[in-house]
Formats: sequence, structure tokens, C-alpha cells
Amino acid sequence: MSSYSDNGMKVDFVVPSRDEANPTLMQQLKHMPCAGQIINTHEKPLSFARKKGVLQASTEWVAMVDDDMLLPDNWLQIVTRAIAPKVGAIGTVAVHKNRHVAAYERVVGTVYNLSKLDTNPHINNIIVRRKLMENYNPPKLFFGEDQYFKRYVQKTGYVWKVLPFLGATHLGTSKNYVTIGVSYRQYGHFGLYKLARRMAARFIFTPFAALSNLSAKTFWYLTKLNVEFIAGFAKELIVEKL
Repeated sequence: MSSYSDNGMKVDFVVPSRDEANPTLMQQLKHMPCAGQIINTHEKPLSFARKKGVLQASTEWVAMVDDDMLLPDNWLQIVTRAIAPKVGAIGTVAVHKNRHVAAYERVVGTVYNLSKLDTNPHINNIIVRRKLMENYNPPKLFFGEDQYFKRYVQKTGYVWKVLPFLGATHLGTSKNYVTIGVSYRQYGHFGLYKLARRMAARFIFTPFAALSNLSAKTFWYLTKLNVEFIAGFAKELIVEKL
């Protein structure tokens, strides 16, 4: 199958960032074959920055890459090969630089294909059809927009596709998982079944992640995140019942 880029067409990039964009990432994008213009946006919240940036692009497909990502030189060439008539967005599995999170995902990946997980759309490194952003109404949230945007793309009739690991690295720092839990419940990302499934996997695989790192710190780090997420989710659930 020939790639989209083989046809001589360009793909613009959108890189939302708080201040100046990550210089290493920007250099990587500039040297990618078939990369078009690079649009660096600073709007808040991030969801609005993504929409505004994509609508400023001039190509049919637009790449959205978070500022805390690093990509291999052939990322765009490989991702565009997955373009198909029914596909609306394409992301790739990213490895976390955080050694504790990376250990967890490494363990999970031994028993389940990470690109098949329905709970991680990998919005931090995707290409998307520009026209899909025209009617997208971004939520005013920082955590969980990936789930929200994925549902929107699927409701338009397009497929959200995730490719296996191609070399993308996520440099992001730890987030407040209480806030993430609140957001996931508030926007309906997880029902009780999906929550139970997620937490069962988390508590089962966390000890193995610690063993893979030979680190008790990994166990307590991941357990803390798990407890914080449950606390945030439960907090929002209680508020809804009051």
C-alpha cells in the first residue's frame, strides 16, 4: 500500500505549548519528509488550542503533537500509510519516560496489545482529518480530552485507529490523578464497568511492574496514582448523587 505522503501531499503539524515549543521536537518535525507548516499555539485550554491550530492548517490531514513528545524521523511516513477512507484519526502507542509508568505499560504489553486498548486513544501524537475539527465543540477540560475527542470522531462515522509503538516518547510529568478521576466521571469517560476493569488491571499489574523494575518505589508510586484516581472518581459520583 502506498502512503499518503508518497503522493506528494503535505501534512501540517500543530504543536500546542504553554510558552516556547520544545526545541528538540520542533527540529524533529522540521526534518520529517512531507511535513508542511508547523503551527505552534498557546491558547488555553489545550482543547481550544488544538482546534484553533488545526483550522489554521491548509492540508487535508493535520498532525497534532503535544509539546512533551519526541518522535522518530519516519513517524509521519509510517502513520500516513494507515490512512483509509473510513479512518478519521490515527495515533501511535507512546512510551513514557517516567520509569514507573513505563514499567506498568511494559508489563501490560506482554499480555495485551497496547494499540488495542480502548481506554488510551493517544491524542498526544495523532494525525486527523482537518474537516473533523470544523464542527468539534471542545470541552473546557485538561484531563480526558482524548476520550472526548475520540468519541466525537467515532460519532461522525469515522474510525479512530491506533498503531503499535513506532518510537514516540512521552516526556510528560505526573498529573493529579484525583483531578483525572473527577474529570473522567464528569465527562462520562468511564462507567462503573470500565472503572472496575481498569482498576482490576491496575492492581493486578502494579506488583509485576514493581518487580520488573526491582523497585518498591514503583509499587508505591503506581498504587498512589490508583488510589487517587478512585478517590476523584468517587468524589464526583457522590456529588452527582447529592
